[in-house]
Amino acid sequence: MSSIYEQVIDAGLPFDHHESDLYIRVCPKAWAMVACYVHKPNVTIFTSQLDGQEWFDVPFAYDPFWENAEKQIDAWAASK
Repeated sequence: MSSIYEQVIDAGLPFDHHESDLYIRVCPKAWAMVACYVHKPNVTIFTSQLDGQEWFDVPFAYDPFWENAEKQIDAWAASK
């Protein structure tokens, strides 16, 4: 099963992030994804001060953050 981040990429939906949190612009496709998301009770909606649009805030769901963290841990472990 693909992550919600991968689903957003595959669907071509507008997204952004802050640290590990994934932001998805609210639209019908995004609603459908969030409705099926296993951690949907943790998802919130906010209005962006930058564009005035509503966005889903999906905590800890920005995969590249975790991929980078894993690389940093691996590099640290290799240096020991």
